[in-house]
Amino acid sequence: MRYRVALIAGVCLSLAATVEAAPATPHTLDRANVLFETTRDEIEFASAELEAATGVELFVATVPSLGYFSAREVALDLPVWDPSREQVVLLLAMNERQVRIQGSPSVNARIPDADWTALIQSRMLPKLRNGRNGAAVRAGINVIAQRLKSTGQPPMTVGHTGDPRGLRDMIFILAAGVLALLAFHPARHLRTMRGRW
Repeated sequence: MRYRVALIAGVCLSLAATVEAAPATPHTLDRANVLFETTRDEIEFASAELEAATGVELFVATVPSLGYFSAREVALDLPVWDPSREQVVLLLAMNERQVRIQGSPSVNARIPDADWTALIQSRMLPKLRNGRNGAAVRAGINVIAQRLKSTGQPPMTVGHTGDPRGLRDMIFILAAGVLALLAFHPARHLRTMRGRW
């Protein structure tokens, strides 16, 4: 009887340890311990919604310090990082006061680093300077989601909106005029072909 009780107790403790070890917010790695539980919940909701809409996984990570590494290197070394999947990591380094949005190769092909930098400067940095870490993260994940969802839309084309045949006809007329001038000035034509005036 004691053996059974001990066995049941051991199984219960093992299950409890497994549940405790499993992260409640798998898309949040708050190593700097600067995010409230409500912010973590919002990250999970935004990540699930974004993945359902675009197939891109969103992660938020905070670290106390980058150490001797760059923000990019730290982002690529996170346990959630998998370059074979479509992912975006929003990284905050608290000591260095740095923010980076790191996309997987497939995401970077659509959205360059310069775009992410502009979004960070306009949406996140003002809040971070005021010590509003949670608000900055929420603004960051919102703008990341908006940007990724908008990449599915065809890009706007800006250019000549008239009839392309008009441009073709104009080129033809100019070419005919040049040929006519050359026909009436064979000597100049010869000097021009030789590179002399």
